[in-house]
Amino acid sequence: MKLHRWLLALPLLLAAAPALAQGEHGAIGTDPLAMWEFSPGIIIGLLLVSWIYWRGSRGGQVEKRWRTASYFGGLFALFLALISPIEPLADHVFAVHQVEHILLGTVAPMLIFLSQPQASFAGGLPPGALRFFGGRSWLRAPVAFLRLPPVATAIFLFASIFWMIPKYHDMSILDEPFHHLWHISLVLTGLIFFSVVFGRHPPSHGPGLVPRLAMLAFAALGNIVLGAFLTFKSVPLYHAYAALGHLWQVPMLTDEQAGGIIMWIPGSMMFAISALIVLYGRGGEEDRVTGQRASRSGAPAVGNPANRMVAFVLGACAVLMLLIAISVVALIDHPPGGQHAFGMAGEIPG
Repeated sequence: MKLHRWLLALPLLLAAAPALAQGEHGAIGTDPLAMWEFSPGIIIGLLLVSWIYWRGSRGGQVEKRWRTASYFGGLFALFLALISPIEPLADHVFAVHQVEHILLGTVAPMLIFLSQPQASFAGGLPPGALRFFGGRSWLRAPVAFLRLPPVATAIFLFASIFWMIPKYHDMSILDEPFHHLWHISLVLTGLIFFSVVFGRHPPSHGPGLVPRLAMLAFAALGNIVLGAFLTFKSVPLYHAYAALGHLWQVPMLTDEQAGGIIMWIPGSMMFAISALIVLYGRGGEEDRVTGQRASRSGAPAVGNPANRMVAFVLGACAVLMLLIAISVVALIDHPPGGQHAFGMAGEIPG
């Protein structure tokens, strides 16, 4: 099955769920059970994509159990972001909002496409749906364009940064249509981004190792810059939380700084982990090719030591980046007196 068929079907089904959500946006009660957003549209959407994948995987499409676990782990991340108390709390606590942001835009798409669900999802779609998507040849060009590494990275970063601009961030909380648009845009751009990162390797399909690692590096850099900006700013920027009722009796500035740390460290580490997975997969692929060649020639199979060395260096760099980030964040206890780390208050660095 061609890539454009299932790539369009999966995001459309996942993105439709938030738009179908019901219930009063922004409302929150004191009963813990009442904080669960059991929206029929979201639940039906998650069940539908679960059923399609499971139906397609019964025919032996899934080779390893971890792929199934990864796919359903991605759907569980969507469940946490859209159904659990994270969703209502995110309208009242900025730090929780950032957790939901990472779950929707990074964690869920990363886990879904780490499972490489193409074959199983395509096999689980009804024949009518296959004919519908397969017959739209005009869709190939725009989908191929969106999956170009620079384009996929640009729209991924744009969605993340756009919704952190104070005006639009507040609108995504106070205005229900904008709230659903926020959900949909993060999920869609995340799915496109990670479909390229974890797609097939050359020479068959997809970009090479360097473009994939470059995509992850730029995404991590965007997260670090935006997270650092939110962490070191000296005045609160977002006012929607006060309008709906800020919870937990935490100063708004402290809440926003905590949200910046969440975006800075856990959010950026998702890209470091993805880079390690990409590099490990490429090394395993080359080792398999080396083994096949050795079996045909009768020579003993020897792994590629360069792959292991690069993987070790990348892992060391990821750990080093984490330690540096933690050390810098510790400076929050002694911030510069009233000075903005990235310019005047209220401005997103451009």
